[in-house]
Amino acid sequence: MNKISLDGHSLDLKKLKLIAAGSQIVVSQELFNKIKIQRKQLEHQISDYPHIPIYGTNRLHGDLKDVEVPCDLINDYQKKYVMVHNCGTGQPVSIEEARTIMLIRLNSFLKGRSGISYEVCKILYDMLNKGVTPWILEEGSVGASGDLIPLAMVAAVIIGLPEAKAYYKGKLISATDALKKAGIKPITLGAKEAMGLTNGSNFIAGIASLSLIEAESLLHTASLSTALSLEAIRGEKKAFMELINEKSERHPGQIAIAKEIRNLIKGSMRTTKESQEILFNTERNKERVQDRYSFRCAPQIHGACFEAIDKLKKTLEIEINSVTDNPIFDFENSKKGKIIFASGGNFHGQALATPIDYVKASLTSLSIASDKRSFSLLCEHLSYGLPSDLALDTSRADGGYMIAQYAGAARVAENKVLSTPASIMSVSTAANQEDVVSMGSIGAVHLKKVVKNLETILVVELLLATRALQITQNKLPIKLRKLGVGTNKAFLILSKKLGEHKGDVYIRNEIEKVRELVSSRKLL
Repeated sequence: MNKISLDGHSLDLKKLKLIAAGSQIVVSQELFNKIKIQRKQLEHQISDYPHIPIYGTNRLHGDLKDVEVPCDLINDYQKKYVMVHNCGTGQPVSIEEARTIMLIRLNSFLKGRSGISYEVCKILYDMLNKGVTPWILEEGSVGASGDLIPLAMVAAVIIGLPEAKAYYKGKLISATDALKKAGIKPITLGAKEAMGLTNGSNFIAGIASLSLIEAESLLHTASLSTALSLEAIRGEKKAFMELINEKSERHPGQIAIAKEIRNLIKGSMRTTKESQEILFNTERNKERVQDRYSFRCAPQIHGACFEAIDKLKKTLEIEINSVTDNPIFDFENSKKGKIIFASGGNFHGQALATPIDYVKASLTSLSIASDKRSFSLLCEHLSYGLPSDLALDTSRADGGYMIAQYAGAARVAENKVLSTPASIMSVSTAANQEDVVSMGSIGAVHLKKVVKNLETILVVELLLATRALQITQNKLPIKLRKLGVGTNKAFLILSKKLGEHKGDVYIRNEIEKVRELVSSRKLL
């Protein structure tokens, strides 16, 4: 497997995903040499000009920002800083998520604005390449002044705190043992390095990046589930025409989704007027005018989600290639040994928190639409003749799939709760020094849950649409059974996985079979 070059500038979500999954990285020696030179400049400034206050370097942090740290205590301060910032709670993040957090922090250091030593960069580099992954807990960050608590858990591993834990080859052990097994020695942090390791929005960016990759895939899955459900009810396809979308000069997301669904049902005979005129059960034989919003407005609803995802993706790819630290140094323009530096707020997570909330809300709208389509498939009065609850044979006491929709509906309700904006839930911290915080970390964790819930909701729709098609295909003449190019491919895969519909089954097994196809992206 080729190593992925890391340079502080060219990291994208595709590379990020590969590295999160275990791909190794490479950093040029030229870049590492630049880091070494900059570190020497900073060390000279601290020793030669101790009277010049530098936040978190020769001064304490937070409300204690004006308290001087004597030169002989600077190294001790680094360890104390890491220890007191280790107060995480909640569930651990995954190994992939923890690797992503480390990766983004290292990439920020490679920008050459943090004054971090080669040794810090090298140990992060080695941990990523040798499979040592910090044990990081989800709860604690308020999304400003950096994701302090989760990033301090990374720092605790780097310096080999006895309380710290890490994964090595997938097994959770003490950080010191993990480093030893990998042949990595813990390091001693110097001036500015404890704060440098924690002053970034990398937890937010890492969790959100991986969640967004999954969300993007599920958006395509939603187009497929919509198309399959449309086939199942022999629905109207006019809503997806170019006339409604491209020729009406509508929004880019709407146009993209309409085209995707149009391509999926291309060649379908089930969605023709001839097919619609055939009665299945007690449906009224009237010409259809238009379908319900969850079908007809899919381009508009899903399209808004398309654009929200695109916005967050662009924001994340800026964030993961930028300097998120405080203070920030201008080493190139130092004068007479004095480095130009400034304290600011690049660690603040608001730029991420707001679009994360936007995506959460959009995905929740998507999940509502999918659940409404599932509901329609189960109701004989809304599905144009599909059997109620998709029960195969009520004379045998078959109950069908009614409760499968409950499983999705519960997740829809949770998504509505999780979509409450976290980015407006600021709570003052640090004696009001940090009086407006982003809570982007909460938004990112909620986004992860929203995405997982959406997967379940779409899985239910795909299951119901597949069973609906299986039940009714033999009620149509052979020539009208033809599905679209994309829907037919998916239907065959789903039918092979699920098997023939023979009546009531242990539905959870079927849900998990479809989930396997969705999560592995075999349907796309």
